[in-house]
Amino acid sequence: LLEDNYEENYEGFDPASPESYMMFNLMSKVHFENSVTLADNVETQFRDRVGRKSRGVKQGPFYVLWTPSMPSVLVELGFLSNSEEERFLMSQEGKEYMASAIYRSIRDYKESIEKN
Repeated sequence: LLEDNYEENYEGFDPASPESYMMFNLMSKVHFENSVTLADNVETQFRDRVGRKSRGVKQGPFYVLWTPSMPSVLVELGFLSNSEEERFLMSQEGKEYMASAIYRSIRDYKESIEKN
């Protein structure tokens, strides 16, 4: 509501309207199963290939996950408030491992979709 032209920017979204939330809910369910598959791939890569602690895959009510007309995930790499995770994520090796894990996840997901 605080943004200029929020109705135009968000295609008529009205935060006071239950219909707006129902629309987002329906839109997110169209690609939900594929999004979960992709998220599971990312989580598996982080856990098994990079050795990161698994915090599981969760669904969140984020606008960036509701609106895409394709599977979507929001990747949380770690917490900078944790000094050990911060050191890992700031290191060149950590950046390469995490980027490689995300790449492999997307590659594997794409290959599985193309097989079907």
